[in-house]
Amino acid sequence: MGLIHLPQAKWASGTGRQVILKSDFDKIEQGVLESFELSEAPVLEYVDSATVQVQATADCMARLLMCGWPSPLHPGHWVDAGLSDGGYRENAATVSLNFPTAGSLWGNEKASQWYAVCALAGVSDTLFTLKAMPVMRVASQNGQTISLRNNANSAGIGYGFTAGELTNGQILVLSGASRGLARSISGHNTDDGTGGTITYGGTALSVTQGDWFVVLPPNTNFRYLGMAFNEADSNLAPFYQERGLTTWRSPRTLLTGAINGYTLTDLALAAPPTARQILGLASAAAGYDLKLAVSYDGSAPALVLHGAPPGGDFQGVRGAMPFAAHVLEGHKLYFNNENTVNQAVKITGWRE
Repeated sequence: MGLIHLPQAKWASGTGRQVILKSDFDKIEQGVLESFELSEAPVLEYVDSATVQVQATADCMARLLMCGWPSPLHPGHWVDAGLSDGGYRENAATVSLNFPTAGSLWGNEKASQWYAVCALAGVSDTLFTLKAMPVMRVASQNGQTISLRNNANSAGIGYGFTAGELTNGQILVLSGASRGLARSISGHNTDDGTGGTITYGGTALSVTQGDWFVVLPPNTNFRYLGMAFNEADSNLAPFYQERGLTTWRSPRTLLTGAINGYTLTDLALAAPPTARQILGLASAAAGYDLKLAVSYDGSAPALVLHGAPPGGDFQGVRGAMPFAAHVLEGHKLYFNNENTVNQAVKITGWRE
């Protein structure tokens, strides 16, 4: 293995000329070759209603580079905001994250909430641990202080962060006019109810109610691994994840009933704001035609599903069709079924 030995500690011991040995070049060469094996992170697995994990053994290690957070603008690019060293870490044993365990989350556990699960490692650590950061939305902005809104975009929220827990981390905006911009956090309150706030420095961001953002964690090296959703009952929603695709074990209902004309719909609790494409299922019941149109501009259909009902019900529906659609900026899509009743739109998964 080469990456585990890079950079060499002795290279930081001075500023002048330094001796590089043949064995050093061997490690550099091995590291360059190994880096091509690490374009993807280890798989994040659902274990139970409170736990996720990354599996590993001595023969199939979980290996990654601490490269930060995926760029909201460019798939395959990463943002470390100067907070993460990009270095190599490897685990030879499974590592778990249990949400109710103290220290597993930044802030306190919240229901109906997306959590970004990250791998963490200190400067001298060769192993990584797991911790989850709540994904947040903007309620309003006063100067350079953002008031927080819940993931459903229905009310204010506070996460009960301990004093200074996020200070020197960075806000990274995931949607809206400031998407892709990062700002250093200078302070935040400790509200655990409906009045959470975060204050940042630098040039003011252009954010409005409903915009999504995440905090890049301070004082540690990190890499985003995937999203987990904490249900209304504070149980994690079961999922499968592999190679950028996450699939719900049970589809999540997005819309039901008649949709009279193209309606812009927030994907808030059905897919995370990191989703670039959603996978879905449209169904009909009670002998009605299946109808669904998806639009990217609110006027022209990008895809149309239309089918006559079969002769009988199966699995509680009488006709169903899968679909995939690009997610619009702002984490929304237009849906229409020409005001037809007994229809349902469900999300089966997403790609990041």
